[in-house]
Order: sequence, then C-alpha cells, then structure tokens
Amino acid sequence: MTLKGWSLPLSPGGTAALVPPPPWHFSGEALGIDFHCDPAAAAAVLPEDLEPAGDGSASFVFCDWSSSADADPRVIADPARGQYKEAYVAIQARLDDKTVARVPYIWVDNDLSFARGHIQGFPKKLGMISITRAVAVGRGGPTLERGARFSGHVASLGARLANGTVTLDTPAEAGFIPKAMRLPVWHTRLMPDLAGGEPLVFDLARNIVSDFAVANVWTGTAGLELFESEFEELAALRPLDVVGGFRCSVAFSITGAEIRPA
Repeated sequence: MTLKGWSLPLSPGGTAALVPPPPWHFSGEALGIDFHCDPAAAAAVLPEDLEPAGDGSASFVFCDWSSSADADPRVIADPARGQYKEAYVAIQARLDDKTVARVPYIWVDNDLSFARGHIQGFPKKLGMISITRAVAVGRGGPTLERGARFSGHVASLGARLANGTVTLDTPAEAGFIPKAMRLPVWHTRLMPDLAGGEPLVFDLARNIVSDFAVANVWTGTAGLELFESEFEELAALRPLDVVGGFRCSVAFSITGAEIRPA
C-alpha cells in the first residue's frame, strides 16, 4: 500500500497529513506598530543577500487569521484547524534595489500554521497570542472609531515577549495599504541533513500572492515593548522610537513560491 499525503504525517488515506497543498487562502484582522530599532541590530538578523535599510525600520504585527485550502475543505469547516493567531516582527531591507521585508521571529498558536510556515520558510515557534477584538454592538470591546484602543501581546514558555497598543485616530484614505502588509517578505527555507551532510534545502523564498485586499484601515498612535527571554533574541530589536500604528482587515491567497539560491 502506498502512503499518501502532501506533507507529514503520511498515511494510507492521506487524511492525516497536517498541511494540504496550496493554494492557501487567508482572511484576518491585523494590528501593527511601525518603529525604528538599532540599525545594527536590524542588520544582524538579515541574511547576506538582503541589504539593511539603514535606519532600523521595522514593524511588529499581531494577526487573527482564518485560513482555508482548496484541497482540504476540512480546514475551513473546523475552526480548530484553520483559525489561529500569530505575532511577528518584520525588518525592512533592500533586495535588487527594492524595499522588502524579513521576518526573523514569529510565534503562532496552531500546529497547522506552524508546519505550513516552516514549509514556506517562516521561522515559526509556538506561543500564546492575545489581540483585542473589535465589536459591532454593545460595550464588550472597542468599536472602530476615533480614540478606540487595541492591544496585542505574545508570550512563549511562560515569558511575555511583546506588548503592543494602537489608539485609532483616522480612517485611511481609499487605496492606502500599510507598508507592513504590502512589502514582499523573503524567508530562508532550511532543512538540515540529519546524516551530517550539507543542508537538504537552503535557499531564499518569497510567497507568490494573489487576490490581496485590505479593508477598514485605520491609523493612529502606538506603543511597543519588547522583553528579554532566555530563549529569544527579540529584545535586541527594541524600539528607539515608534512611528505609528494601524489596524485593518486583510486577505490574500498563496499559490506557490519564488525561489533564489541562498
């Protein structure tokens, strides 16, 4: 009998595979803080192919996602499978004279997202993420209006890693997309060889994205704290100043990847 599955675990029927093949579809709510960190610290987390932006431009983003896959309707049918939260820091860089982004650190709370991210090259770790929800009625949370305050935080292995806040000020003009949401992100795909040889996979990859859309974009003032942890190096990217923040709805599909040698 041939074992089946696009990803591990392989099984007789293929239904045990954790990650289905793309295309993958994502819809979510994002809360972001734009800031500057120590330019040397920003440069230190970039691979050789990416040139530092020079000014330490970065963003910290919290997302609440719902995802699906054409090849596996169970992902969207069962909220335990396709819904998750994540938090990450994105560093701006230059590649081929264009502004791009690099995510050196990211945390998620779902095993599908964790495994799917490693296939892409996202360096995902498991964490606990909480994000303020917007409400449409009642007083159980903030509505999308001037002065509303939204927060996010992430913890891992019992240690708080980051706190972020955005206080909404102005709805963005039509067509505005926060830079943290629109920059192409270049990852490092790495699969070491347990037998001791050269890495089986070691390259730079960028998601091929279609059907990108944002809605309900608000900008505002923001705050960000990054904390020390014995298992992380995030604190080296502490903000020197905070430029501002945003909150928006975002959606896109991933259909494949562009690859270049590392």
